[in-house]
Amino acid sequence: MLATTLTICASIVFTSCTNSIDNPTPDPEPTPTEDLADYTVFVYGHSGGRMDFIIERVYKGIMPLLTDKKKVRVLFFYKYGNSKNSEFISEYANEDEVLRFELTADTDLSKLRTEACYEEKSRFQLYNSQNLTEQLNWVAKTAPAKQYIVMLWGHGAGFNAKDDYYKMPTTTRAVLYDEGFDGQGMNMYEFKQALEESAIKHPLMIFFHNCLMGNLESLTTLRNLTDYFVASQHLLASDGYIAIEFMKSLLQTTDIEAATKRLFNNLDPWRERYGSFNGDLSFIKSQGIEKINEQMDRLCYRLCDIYATQRVAIDKATCSVYKPKKEKDLYDAADYAACLARETNDEQLKAISNDLNAAFAEALLARASVNNRKDRLDNYSLSVTIVDKNTFAGELKDDVDNWTFTFEESYKATAFHDNTGWGHWLNTNEQKPTGNPFGFSNSYDDDIEPGFPSSDMKYLQEWSAGTTVSPQAVEAFGGLDKCFAAEPIPDGVWERMQGKTYKENPYIGRDDLRHVRALHHDYDGQIHIGEMICNKLIADRVVKILRQLYDESYPIQMMLLPDVFNANDEEQMCANNSSCFCYRVIAGSTKLSKHARGLAVDINTLYNPYYKDLEDGTRIVQPSIASAYCDRTQSFQYKIDHDDLCFKLFTAAGFEWGGDWTTCKDYQHFELIE
Repeated sequence: MLATTLTICASIVFTSCTNSIDNPTPDPEPTPTEDLADYTVFVYGHSGGRMDFIIERVYKGIMPLLTDKKKVRVLFFYKYGNSKNSEFISEYANEDEVLRFELTADTDLSKLRTEACYEEKSRFQLYNSQNLTEQLNWVAKTAPAKQYIVMLWGHGAGFNAKDDYYKMPTTTRAVLYDEGFDGQGMNMYEFKQALEESAIKHPLMIFFHNCLMGNLESLTTLRNLTDYFVASQHLLASDGYIAIEFMKSLLQTTDIEAATKRLFNNLDPWRERYGSFNGDLSFIKSQGIEKINEQMDRLCYRLCDIYATQRVAIDKATCSVYKPKKEKDLYDAADYAACLARETNDEQLKAISNDLNAAFAEALLARASVNNRKDRLDNYSLSVTIVDKNTFAGELKDDVDNWTFTFEESYKATAFHDNTGWGHWLNTNEQKPTGNPFGFSNSYDDDIEPGFPSSDMKYLQEWSAGTTVSPQAVEAFGGLDKCFAAEPIPDGVWERMQGKTYKENPYIGRDDLRHVRALHHDYDGQIHIGEMICNKLIADRVVKILRQLYDESYPIQMMLLPDVFNANDEEQMCANNSSCFCYRVIAGSTKLSKHARGLAVDINTLYNPYYKDLEDGTRIVQPSIASAYCDRTQSFQYKIDHDDLCFKLFTAAGFEWGGDWTTCKDYQHFELIE
C-alpha cells in the first residue's frame, strides 16, 4: 500500500558502500551553531520493488524547495527493495541498498548511489530498535533543530495481536515492514523503545506515511512521545503528493498546526489519484487520545453490563460496523458506538456515542476522506479491534521459534487496554463481526446467504467495479454466466462518462456502445468485479475473451472505467488499469484513436507499456514510469508476449496486437482488424 515522504540533504554526509554496517564510518560530530533549523524532518522506511520510484519522486519534488537550512532540513534513511516480490524500479539506487543522506537544493541525485550509500545489501534490519535509535542520533547530530518530525515511510499493518506482542522473543511487523527480511518489521513497542533511547525522545510529530496506523491501540502506546500524529486507518495510497505538499506547507509557517491544516486543505489532487477504494488521513492531537479513551472505557463497560439482555441488538450492531480493511480486525470506533446506540436504543450508549464523537472532533484537528466505494462513512474516526471471545481466547504461534501465546495475552498488554479495559469486552462478545467485512452498511439482512459477507452480494447486485467478492457470493448471485454480459449502457454509468470518456461528437453515440460486465482474478487469486465500455461490434467477443481469461485464472489487476481517473490516460496506465472506450485522439496527433470508437482494448497497462524511439535517440514511454518493462527479455508479472493466453485469445478473435508493430510498440493494446 504504499507510501511517500520527505528527504533531507545538505552536503552529503554518509558512509560509502564499501563500508559494512558492522564497521561503519563514524557519525559526523555536530557542528556548533546557534542557528538551529525550525524543523528537521527524518524519513525512515522502505516500500520496495516498483514502489521505490515514489520516494524518488519525492526527492525530486521537494529538492528545489530546500534552500534555507534555517527553516527546514530533510534527512532520509531509506532501504530500497528488490525484484524478489515485485519489479524493481529506481533511478538512484541498486536493489537492497540503503541510502542515508540530507537532501538540499544542491544535492546531485545521480550521485546518491555512490555517495549516500550506507549499506549495500539487505542485511540492515529496519525493524531493529537499536538500529533506529542510532539513526535518530545521527539525525540529531547532523541536523540539529528546534523541533523534529519523524516520518515512517512504507508498509504498515496496524495493530495485530500476533505481531504486536512486546514479549515476543523475535521481532515482527505492524508499524513498518521490510521485504528484505520476508516481511518482518518493527512493532509499536520497538518503535517506542527506539525513540525513548535516542537523542530525539519527543519529536513534535510522528507522521505515519504508511497504511492502517490510525488505530487506537498503536496511537495510545505512543501518545506520550509526541504532540501530534498524522495517520490513516485505511490503506494509504499516494504517489508522493502528500509528502511534497507537506514540505511546502512546513516552509510557509513555523506553526505546525497551521502548516498541517494547510496540507489538509490542499488534498484534492491526492483524492483524485487515490484508486478505487476508500481512504482517509487524520491530523491528530496526541493529548486528545486520552478523552477518546475515556469514552471507550465507558463504552466497554456499558456493553459488558447489558450484553446479556441486549445481545440480539448488540450482535446486529457488531455486524454492521465499518471495517477499513477486509483482512484486519480493526473497525471504525465512532461508527461502532453509533451502530450500538442505534440498534439498542439504549440511552447510555446514545450519550456515550455523542461524547465519543465530541472527543474525536476535539482530537482530530483535520480530516480528509476518500469515498470511492458505496460502503463508506461521511467522517472516519480511528479504528479499534473487535473480535469475538473465541478468537480472543485463541492461541497464536510464532512459527520461527515455535513459541505460543494467546490473543488475550497480547491484547491485555497494550496501553489501550490499560486505559479502557477494552479486552474485557472482547472477552465477553460472542458475535464475530462477519456481517460487513469492509464497508459500512445501514441494514442488517437476516436473509442473506450464509458463508460469505453480505456486502459481497450488494456489490454484485449494484455491480460495484473494483470490489472483491467471494466464489460463494458469485454462485448465490446466479453463477458465472450472470457475471459476464454485454448490455446497453445503464443510466448511472452514462452519467459518469459525461465530459470524461464521452464527449459530444458526430461519430459515435450511446447506442453504438455497450457496457461489459466481467469478473477477473488478480495475482493473489482474489476475484474482482470489473467493467468496460466497448463498441457493440466487439462487445460479445470481449465478453467471451474475458470469461476465458477468468476461467484460466489469468491475472488482470484492475478493470475500471477510465472515468475513475478523470479519463487521464497516464494515471490509469500507472495504476495498471485495463479498459477500452475513451473518446480521445492518438497521443501526439489529431487522429482519433480506436479507443475513441471502442474498438481497442488495453490490458495490464503498466507492465505492457507503449514506447517509440525517435530519430534523435530519445524514447517516449507511456506510462512514463514503465521504462523497465520495455525490455521484453525480462521476466515479470502481467507480461504479454506471443506465448501469453491474452495474446492468443485476442488475435484468434480478429484483433491485432500492438506488440507486433514495427514503428512503435504498444504491448497492452489489442485493436479490431477492420
